[in-house]
Amino acid sequence: MSKIKQVSANLWVGPKDMGLTPKFMRTEHAIENYPKGESLIHDPLQPGNRKRALDYEGDSEAEDMGEFFEACSAGGHEGYLDMRINSVHNRGQGFYIMGIIGILFWWSFEYFVLSAIQDELIRDISIYSGYAFFCIGALICLFRTLHTPVRFHKANQEVYVWHKKVLYRIPWDECELSIRIDNRNLGLKGQQDGYQLTLWLNPKHAINKDLTGQKHVPVNLIHNLEHHVPIYGYWEYVRRYMTGDTPFYIEMSKEPRVPGFNTEMAERVGYIKAILIFIVMLPFFVLFKPAKISLLSPFKEKWPAEVHEWTGERCDWH
Repeated sequence: MSKIKQVSANLWVGPKDMGLTPKFMRTEHAIENYPKGESLIHDPLQPGNRKRALDYEGDSEAEDMGEFFEACSAGGHEGYLDMRINSVHNRGQGFYIMGIIGILFWWSFEYFVLSAIQDELIRDISIYSGYAFFCIGALICLFRTLHTPVRFHKANQEVYVWHKKVLYRIPWDECELSIRIDNRNLGLKGQQDGYQLTLWLNPKHAINKDLTGQKHVPVNLIHNLEHHVPIYGYWEYVRRYMTGDTPFYIEMSKEPRVPGFNTEMAERVGYIKAILIFIVMLPFFVLFKPAKISLLSPFKEKWPAEVHEWTGERCDWH
């Protein structure tokens, strides 16, 4: 049963969590400019720098929102911040469906159906083809192309987006962000409440293509089922960064924020022992942290040259 309640003709209210009770509505701007805008129920946040602070109940270590840097940032730099989009930091769903649920399904299918095939060659080909399909599918879900993050340039007060071969240069005051109700059907679980932070790309901000007359293009920054706190937290973290609000945590990254071999531990405990630990722990890391492992994908988009010029340095971290 949905916890999002309609309280008037054009007002929906979500459950209170961490001191925040989200409110959603339909807007004329969305109806006129966004795809399927007539059915879009959302909470417009930007333009307007609308503050949606979370109540950390006096936890000073959490109030600076460093958890969102650790979970969603591709790197902090002098003057700008790169934030990953949903297709990068939320890859576990596809991996689990193909790699775990899919293989369990095929194992059951093998046991109850394929085992009855009399011809051994056909039976083996069918069985191993199925396992190969789901394993390859899981790897594709995990290591498909990494899209560039959204670059929030505080010094320039601009936002840079490279999306489907179109480059957008957006003044922060004109950047359009909202949190929408985005429910999902989970089969036996039925309809589940969902929340999504969407960046709406205005065609007038496209640099390399003329998109005059087209609708805004949505970019999913983060999606979550049932819980709106991670969605509003992502927004509040970005808002604090671009406006200079505090408390705020950012780390000046010296290298890409991707998993790798811990050389410091290896020097401390010995390389042989460290390598053995790495080999033993790697399968568990893949199983429980697939989004982190996916950052090792060799398939990565790169920023156009213009972005490096606007930024003042070259950085293609993901």
